[in-house]
Amino acid sequence: EYQTSIPDYLKCPYGKYYKHIGKPPTCNPFGQSCPAGFYCGAGPADQPGFCCKSDNPCKLGEPYSRNGDAPHCLGKSAISCPRGYTCIGTKTSSSVCCKGCTYRGESYFPTATFYNTEGERCTCGENGKVRCTKPVTCKGANGKVYKVGESFKVDCNTCSCRSDGRIVCTLIDCPKKCKYYGKVYTEGDRFPARDGCNECTCKYDGSVSCTEKACGYGK
Repeated sequence: EYQTSIPDYLKCPYGKYYKHIGKPPTCNPFGQSCPAGFYCGAGPADQPGFCCKSDNPCKLGEPYSRNGDAPHCLGKSAISCPRGYTCIGTKTSSSVCCKGCTYRGESYFPTATFYNTEGERCTCGENGKVRCTKPVTCKGANGKVYKVGESFKVDCNTCSCRSDGRIVCTLIDCPKKCKYYGKVYTEGDRFPARDGCNECTCKYDGSVSCTEKACGYGK
């Protein structure tokens, strides 16, 4: 059972070093017996103490504590974080309950944003709840769906899908295309007519104009 009536000097408000959990206080305040990032919480008469984490690991507020001592949430005899808190830290360092969210086994600090496997944008609220919204997409004239930031070509112009769901394209005046017996030509192109004698031109309006000279059939 977790002790609530321990002396103040044995309390670790930001978490206890994992090797000291469940053991009597042994650190020496003068022997630098704690690892980097931890301090020895020794007593007033130089009694041995525990190695406590030096800095607050939480991004919002203080860790969850019991009478000023932050219990561990990973490893042997760990507590389950109360609602609105999530477990921060590792089994081989220290761990405490910070305000945040737990989503599909992962911990997030309040206001953190991330994407789930469905592509939804999720946000961890300060109330410990995760809110996810469907991804914004854009639908092109061809019916194809594009993701935000995705670019694609429409003729000679480049289009992109914006975060508001709109498609924005460059406004280049593209050369017109002409179709002539299954082949596609660009405005200004010259090519042989089907009779093999005359010459055709792809015009600015997409039509095809061919010369009409006599080709001497039957010679």
